Amino acid sequence: MMKFLKIYAACLVVSEVFLFFGGYMLFDFQDHPFRAFAAIAFVLAVLISVWLSQEERIDALEKRIQDLAEQIQSPQK
Repeated sequence: MMKFLKIYAACLVVSEVFLFFGGYMLFDFQDHPFRAFAAIAFVLAVLISVWLSQEERIDALEKRIQDLAEQIQSPQK
């Protein structure tokens, strides 16, 4: 959960800086541009968190496959 909050905070800071330095001109958020960019930052944080968790799972699977390959090859030697 803390990892997600860190990612969300980073996305929020980047999106708010983008908004402050003229990003609001690209989009038509008339009423609450900061709230809209907070929602966009949340969606980005979710996508980044999913991507990072998938990367960790792939790394763990690669390690398991290497261990199994070593176990299979060691009795044959």
